[in-house]
Amino acid sequence: MSAKSYWALLLCLLSWGGFAQTVILLHQKGEQPLPQKLYLAGSFNNWNPADSNFRFENGQLTLKLPADQVEAKITGGSWDLAEAFADGSPRPNRVLDLSADSLHLYWEAWEDHKEHPPRGVQLVPENDSLFYNNSYRKVWIYLPEGYETARRDYPVMYFHDAQNLFQGLKGSSRKWNLAQCLDSLELPLIVVAINHGGENRIRELSAFENEEYGGGDGYEYLDFIVNQVKPYVDAHYPVKTEREYTYIGGSSLGGLISLTALEAWPEVFGGALVFSPAYWFNPEVPEMVAEHGSPEATLIYQMIGTKEGNKPEEAVQRTLKCRAILDNMHPNWQIHTKVVADGEHNEDLWREQLPEALLWFFKQAPLKKYRHAGKRP
Repeated sequence: MSAKSYWALLLCLLSWGGFAQTVILLHQKGEQPLPQKLYLAGSFNNWNPADSNFRFENGQLTLKLPADQVEAKITGGSWDLAEAFADGSPRPNRVLDLSADSLHLYWEAWEDHKEHPPRGVQLVPENDSLFYNNSYRKVWIYLPEGYETARRDYPVMYFHDAQNLFQGLKGSSRKWNLAQCLDSLELPLIVVAINHGGENRIRELSAFENEEYGGGDGYEYLDFIVNQVKPYVDAHYPVKTEREYTYIGGSSLGGLISLTALEAWPEVFGGALVFSPAYWFNPEVPEMVAEHGSPEATLIYQMIGTKEGNKPEEAVQRTLKCRAILDNMHPNWQIHTKVVADGEHNEDLWREQLPEALLWFFKQAPLKKYRHAGKRP
C-alpha cells in the first residue's frame, strides 16, 4: 500500500470514531546522542522497523490510531538497530497508551547483540558434554536465590527453546519471562534450558518424520539431554537426580518432544509440562507414551488455546484425546489439562499460563512433600 493510500484509509477510519491523535516526543537519555534516523515499529504496522509512515521527525511523531494500548519499539530502520538499555541489553516492548494526547519517551542505546540473561540465569560453561551436531550447544541454567547456602538439592526441569524463555537472550522478541516468574513464585526449582538448533529445530523436536515438514531426530536429541547434559548438571549443580524430581517441558514441538521423553526415557523423567502440543506433527506419540510410559506415578500438565493454528478445534480435540488415552492406560498418573479460551499459539499465551502450571507441579506428590510453594528455601 502506498503512503498516500495508507493515510487516505486512515482518515476514512478516523471518521468512524474511536481514534485519537497522540504526539510522541522522543528524548535522549544517557551519554549517547539521539540518532537522526528513528522509527516506531509495533503491533499497529506489523512490526515493520523501517515504516516511513512512523518515522520520527526532529524527535517527534504524531500517531492517529485507535485510542488503545499498543506494543512498540524504537528502531533505527532495521532490527539490527533495536532500542536497548544503556548497557546494550535488550529492552522489552514498550506499552503505549494512545488515549493520551502526548507521550514522552526516552532513548538510551542500541542493542549490542550480546546475551544479557536475567538474575539467576547463567550459561553453562562450554564442555564436551554440550557438544551436539558438530558444535557446542548453548545451555542455560536458572538457580534459585539462596541456593548456595540452602544445603539442599533441588528438583530440576529441562526446557527446550531457551532463546525464547529468558529476557536478554537472542531469539523471539517475546519471552516466557521464566526467570522472573520463578523469582516471583519463590519456587525451589532449578531449570536447565537448552537452545534450539535453529534450522534444525523441527528435526530435533520431533520423534518421527512428518511427510510435509520432515523432522525425525527427536530421539537423538533426547539422548543428548539424557546422556550428555543431565550427567553434567547432576555432577555440577545441586539437583535431585531421581526421576520423581526430574521433569521436562516446552511448547508446540517442544511440548510434543517433552511428552515423547516420557516414552523414550520413562526411568529418567517423572513428568512433563506440555504447552500447545503439536500432536498433529506426530499423532502417534500419545498412544506410544501410554504403551511404554512408566508404571510409576507421573505428572503431566497440558495446556492448549482455543485459537491455535489453522484448525484450532482439531488442536483442542487432539489434546483432550491425548488426556483420555493416558488416563485409560495410567489411571495413577496425575494429568491436568487446561483449555484456554481465545488462547493463541505464541509466547504471550505461554508466559501467561506458566505460573499456574509451575505451581500445579508443586501441589502434587512428591513436590508437595518436598516443599510447599511460595516459601524461600
